[in-house]
Amino acid sequence: MRVYIADPGVTIGKDDQAHRFYEFCLHELNRHAETRIIQNEMNLHQSMGQPTERDVVIFFNRADNNYSELFDKFLSEGVHSGVEFYPISISPAHRVPPRCIPDPQSYDVKDAIERRNLTNSQLETIAIAVARDAVSILQPTLTRRNMSLFLSHRRSDGEAVAGGFYDALCLRAQNRFRDLSDIHVGEKAQDVIENNLRKSDAVIFLDTPQSGESSWIETEIKMALSMNLPIVWVKLGEETGRVKLRIKPAESPHFWIKSVDLSLREVDQNLVDSVIHKAFEISRECSMSVFGHLQRMRELDRDGKISLELINEQSYMYEVKIPRNGFRYIQRPMTHLISFYGRIPRDDDRATFNHSIIEQGYSKHPRLGHVYDAAILLAPMAPQNNQDLIEDPHFIDSCDEYISSLEVYSRGKLLSSNQRKGVIISGAFPDCEPEYQQALWNALYAFIQAILDRNGNVIFGAHPTFQQVIFDIAKLRRPNDFVQAVHMFISRYFVTEATIDEASSHAFVIGTDNVENDRGKSLTAMRKAMINHEKAACMIVLGGKTLRPGLSPGIDEEIELAKTAGLPVFLIGSVGGRSAEIAAEYENTAWQGKLNHLSIEFNQELMISPDYASLANKILDTLGI
Repeated sequence: MRVYIADPGVTIGKDDQAHRFYEFCLHELNRHAETRIIQNEMNLHQSMGQPTERDVVIFFNRADNNYSELFDKFLSEGVHSGVEFYPISISPAHRVPPRCIPDPQSYDVKDAIERRNLTNSQLETIAIAVARDAVSILQPTLTRRNMSLFLSHRRSDGEAVAGGFYDALCLRAQNRFRDLSDIHVGEKAQDVIENNLRKSDAVIFLDTPQSGESSWIETEIKMALSMNLPIVWVKLGEETGRVKLRIKPAESPHFWIKSVDLSLREVDQNLVDSVIHKAFEISRECSMSVFGHLQRMRELDRDGKISLELINEQSYMYEVKIPRNGFRYIQRPMTHLISFYGRIPRDDDRATFNHSIIEQGYSKHPRLGHVYDAAILLAPMAPQNNQDLIEDPHFIDSCDEYISSLEVYSRGKLLSSNQRKGVIISGAFPDCEPEYQQALWNALYAFIQAILDRNGNVIFGAHPTFQQVIFDIAKLRRPNDFVQAVHMFISRYFVTEATIDEASSHAFVIGTDNVENDRGKSLTAMRKAMINHEKAACMIVLGGKTLRPGLSPGIDEEIELAKTAGLPVFLIGSVGGRSAEIAAEYENTAWQGKLNHLSIEFNQELMISPDYASLANKILDTLGI
C-alpha cells in the first residue's frame, strides 16, 4: 500500500496555505505509510501507470479545473487502475475536483476547520486528520463498511420506529443488536446489553419523547460513553412534552426529525442511509486513534523499553519483545504478536490473523508449543470475558489497555517525585458539529485514564454528563480507592445536600456555598475552591464554549484563577472550542507569557496533536506524577 501526494505546485501553483498543509500532511504520511512525492512533471512521468487499486492519490484541486495534459493523463490512468483519489479543496473556490475522477467529493479544509471549531493556527490538526484518513481507506483492519450497530430506544413510544430501523439495517446487511429482538428468555438483560455494546462499532440512539423516563437508556448511554463508543444521536419528535434526558451523549443531536409518526414501523430510507453514513464517519474518525497508539509504541521502542518490529504492513502486524525485569539471571524477553484494529474484530479477522501468524513463520512446535507468549488482536475495547490465556494465547484485548500496561510495566514501581498528584480537568463541549465532539470524549478518556493509572487524583467541577463517565472510569481503573481518586466540586446553588450525599458514593465530593443565591458568584466560589485544592499540580483545558460578545467563558475565569495560584495550565487545542482559541492567541504572540514551564515546541504540540494519551503521559512525566 502506497500513498502518492502531489505538491500543490503541480496543480495550483504557489499557495502558501496549501504548501503549509502539504508539508504537515506529508510529515504525518511518512510516519504511517510508504509515501511517494510528486513534485514536478518528471515525477509525474515516472509515476505514470504505477498507482494501483491498493494505493491512494492525494492532490489539490484547481479553482478553474484547467489541469495540465500530463496531470489529466495521470488521473485517467489512475481511474482505469481503480486508484482511490483524495482531492483537497484548500478554499471554497477550489471545491470542484477534476471531472475525470469517479467520486466528485473533495475534502474541504475551510469547512473542516469551521465544523471542528478550530482556528487557522490548527491547520496542522486538519492535515494530520487527512493523512490518517487517507491511510485508513486502504487499511482493512481500521474500518469496515459493514458495521456492527447497537440500537438504543424506548419501548413505550419508540418500539415501532426502532423496528423500522432494524428492518432497514437488515436490508442493508448491517450487523445490528436490538434488545427486544435479540435478548432471549432467561438471559440477564444487562449482561447481554453490555456484551453486545462491546461487540459494536457504534450506537444509534433513537431519542423519542419518553426516552428520558427509561433507566435502561440511561444505562446504555452511560455504558457506551464509559467505553468511549461512538454514539449517533437521532432525536425524533417535537420538544413539547419531552422528558429531559438525565445524561446526554453530546451537546446536540446529529439528526433531529421533528415531524414523525412514531406509531408506524416505517422510516425514511434516506434518514437510515444518512444515519449509517454518519456512524461510519464517526467510527472511522475514532479508528484514527490507532495512529496515536502506534506512536506510543514507537516511543517505548525508542526509549529502549520494548523492541518493535513490523511484520505485515497491510494488517498493522508487529512483533513486540518486552524485557523481563527483576530476576537474578538473564532471561529471554516476552514475545507478543499484535495486530492493530480500529474497529471490532470479527471471526474472519481472527482466522486471518491466525493464518498470518503461520504464514510469517511462527508455527507451533509439536512439543515445545508456541514460540511467542501471546498473539493479540488490539481492538478499541476488549470482550467482557477473554479466553483463558494459558489454554489459548490468541485473544482480543483493548489496544489502550495493552499499551497502558506496557507503559506501567516499563516505568516500574518508582515513587512519585511530586507530592501534589491532583490534576484539574477544565472543559466543556465545544461549539462544533456533533460528530467532532467525539474528540472531546477521546481526550477526556485519555487524560482521566493516564491520571488514574499513575495513582493521581482527578479534580473537576460537576458536569451532569462528564461526571458519570469519570466515575465509571475510576471504578474500572481504581476499584479499591475510586472514591478517593476522584475529587468533584459542586455548588449548592445547583444541588441539595441529598444530591451531594448521593454523589459521595462515587467520589470525594466537596460542596461549595450558594453565594447570595447568585449563579455567577456561586460558580466563582466553586472555581476558587477547586483551583486552590491542596493536591492540585496543574490544570488541563479541553474544549469549552467559544468567546462571545458580553459573555466570558468559564474556562477563562478558571485559567486566570490558576495563573494567580501559580498552577501550570496546558491547552489541548485539537479538541476545538475555547481551548483552541486561547492556544491560537498565544501562538499569534509567539507564546509570550505562556501558561506553563514547558517549551514553545511542546505547547504547539498540545495545540495541534490529536494523540491525547501520548500528550497526557508527556505532561504527567514533566510534573513527576
